[in-house]
Amino acid sequence: MNSIKKVLPSLVTCCALMSGSISITFAVIDKLYIAAIFIIIAAIFDFFDGFLARILNVTSEFGKQLDSLSDVISFGLAPSIIFYRLILYSIVKTDKTGQINIFSPPLIYFILMNISFLIVTFAALRLAKFNLDNSQINNFKGLPTPAVALFTCSLGVIAEGERNLFSEIITNLWFLIPMILFLSFLMVSNIRMFSFKFKNYSFKDNVVRYLFILVSIILFIIFKIKAFFFIIILYVLISLFLPEKFFLNTD
Repeated sequence: MNSIKKVLPSLVTCCALMSGSISITFAVIDKLYIAAIFIIIAAIFDFFDGFLARILNVTSEFGKQLDSLSDVISFGLAPSIIFYRLILYSIVKTDKTGQINIFSPPLIYFILMNISFLIVTFAALRLAKFNLDNSQINNFKGLPTPAVALFTCSLGVIAEGERNLFSEIITNLWFLIPMILFLSFLMVSNIRMFSFKFKNYSFKDNVVRYLFILVSIILFIIFKIKAFFFIIILYVLISLFLPEKFFLNTD
């Protein structure tokens, strides 16, 4: 029984890794909605592996490292591929000649397309930094990689949906490139971000968390996967304006 308890969180982590890998295969063939679904599945598994490890009291260095390796794929490489597809779509859409060869593009297009891989690069840097920083036990410094991935998958779903002003904006290079740079910066920044690790479940001690969860559920009911665009922006804004005492790590 003890051996099963020890391996269960790692098994869930492997499920997250598999889900992130499947997401990549669908993003490569431009099925961004399905790619988004598997990123969400990976995020659910990612939440429960840590949750199980804590409640079963089987946290380990092995599990910590495996979780980070999984996150690099599911929340680093998978969103990078989605951004790659969005940039490629933007280039094809705006190319006036209609003769661009996507397999051998001009140098400027090649550079723009591969800027998308800054996401996986900075995700790896963030996770390495996180693993060495004990001050991030209860709250985060910088934007967590799952938040970046969920935000990115919402962009993919919006871009793949009905053509409107919103979808036109997010499939524009002037939006995509700055957004990649901004998300990369946020991941490795020292900006405090609140986490969802509850020390207790009283409303008074967790009012911000409960209200954020409530608003997120409402947004998700209304906008489905597209809601993550608003939810992650709200998460960053709330974190920026929370008082410092909210981030104090106390036992």
